[in-house]
Amino acid sequence: MKLQNEMFFVEESADSRIRVRLNAGHYIYGAHFPGNPITPGVCIVQMVGELLSNRVGRPLKLSKIVNLKFVAPISPVTTPCVEVLFSAVVNTPAGFQAKGAITADKVLMTKFSIVYE
Repeated sequence: MKLQNEMFFVEESADSRIRVRLNAGHYIYGAHFPGNPITPGVCIVQMVGELLSNRVGRPLKLSKIVNLKFVAPISPVTTPCVEVLFSAVVNTPAGFQAKGAITADKVLMTKFSIVYE
């Protein structure tokens, strides 16, 4: 399921930093959790994959999660805009390994090291 232009929208993209706006009205937030919506971890992984796919110019699918830390919940109400920072993207035989973080107002929300093929 593609989330870009449904659950999130790219507002600004510059080099390795991408600013996205979350859609609080998306049906996923109605289920996770009503009255106190937070972005599900699987949606965060999908969002990172879609943004990386845009960056490398081809479709990608999840291969391996090397490291993933949810430091703070990402809420479309309290943190409607977040920045996804790719600190490293390496093309390996296993696929593209992306390392980076998601922040909101300079507060760390998520750290990731994920491989997409």
